[in-house]
Amino acid sequence: MFLLPLIIFYEVVSGARQGRVIAFDLLRQFLLMFGHVGLWAPGLAVILILLATHVASGERWVVHWREVGFMYLEAVVLAAPLLVLYLVIPLAASPSQPPILLSEIAMSIGAGIYEELVFRLALITLIVLVGTDILRLRPGPVAAAAILLSSLAFAAHHHPPMGAEPFLFSRFLFRTFAGAYLAVVFWYRGYGPAAGCHAAYNVALITWHSLE
Repeated sequence: MFLLPLIIFYEVVSGARQGRVIAFDLLRQFLLMFGHVGLWAPGLAVILILLATHVASGERWVVHWREVGFMYLEAVVLAAPLLVLYLVIPLAASPSQPPILLSEIAMSIGAGIYEELVFRLALITLIVLVGTDILRLRPGPVAAAAILLSSLAFAAHHHPPMGAEPFLFSRFLFRTFAGAYLAVVFWYRGYGPAAGCHAAYNVALITWHSLE
C-alpha cells in the first residue's frame, strides 16, 4: 500500500515519454523471456511479488494506515544521510537543460522502485540464497558479500554497456557507497523503506537542481 501510489504515478507519467529507468527495462527484458509483455508488466510484477511475500508470511490482510503514513516520513528521514553523502562526493551531474519537473519526479520515483527491486530485493536475495542455502557458507560473510556485490552492480549499471553515463570515478564511488547504505536499509527495514528512501533522495535532488 505504501508503494502502490508511487508505482501508479510513475507508470502514468512516464508512459507519456520515451525515457525509462534502466532497471525498469532490465526487469521488462527478463519478463520478455516468458513471452510478450506490455510496459505495464514490471509495475504489475512488483505488486505480485509483494502480494506473494505477504501470502508466504501468513500474516493477516489488514492495512495499518498509520504505519503506511509513517513510512513516507521514514523515507524522507532515511534519505538525509544520502544527501549528506552527496555533499561529500557530489555527482557533478546538473541537467543540461531545465527539467520538466513532473516527469523528472516520476523518473526519480521509478528509479527508487525498480533499482531497489533489481539490486536489493532480487540480487541480495539471490546471493544470500546461493551462499547460505546452496554453498552452506556462514551467514555473516555472505551478507557482507551480498551488500558489496549489489552495491558495485548498482553503481556499474549507470555506465556502459547498460547505462549511458560516461564513467567518472567520483560518480561510481558515490553510487557504491549509496548502494551499500540502501542495502543496509533493505536488510534491516525491507524493500518498501529502501525504495522509499531511494525515491525520496532522488526527488529531493532533482527538486534542488530545478531551483538552482
